[in-house]
Amino acid sequence: MPLPHPAAALLLPALILAFAPAADAAARPDPAEAFYRQAQVANYVARGAQGPGPDYEQLAFWADARGQRRVRYAWGEAPRSVELAVLPGRTGDDGFALRFPNGLVLEAIPQGESLRLRDGSGGYDKLFEWQYQGPVDGRGTFCAACVERADAAAFVRRHFIAAPATP
Repeated sequence: MPLPHPAAALLLPALILAFAPAADAAARPDPAEAFYRQAQVANYVARGAQGPGPDYEQLAFWADARGQRRVRYAWGEAPRSVELAVLPGRTGDDGFALRFPNGLVLEAIPQGESLRLRDGSGGYDKLFEWQYQGPVDGRGTFCAACVERADAAAFVRRHFIAAPATP
């Protein structure tokens, strides 16, 4: 039996070490992924926006049973999205504020089944309505995490207005 090349003895441990961190990282659960698997979401879209397009704006309010919450804002024809910071107490007892990564702060105030988003100067003032996420005419995937229309406004009030702030 031929003897292995002397470099082969060094190559195998190097390969094992090179792939060990990736395997270890893959074994550890991603906290964000775990949150989204356990959370529910109430989706809202700007009134009049039928789907991705130049005027498309969507808000996704995520919350879980442990009190963690996140808000994602998506916009445009090929929707891009960002996570917003929730600033409770900024609008009194009837709403909360959302801060965008660029520093823009908008008030979010539930109005019936809708949600009004506005800035302090009046330059931005839009009504968002509950958005259905699921199959249409038998096509598409059921959204198990989505909150139904009848429960969406109460979900937002409970998790984003009445709930204490979480880090």
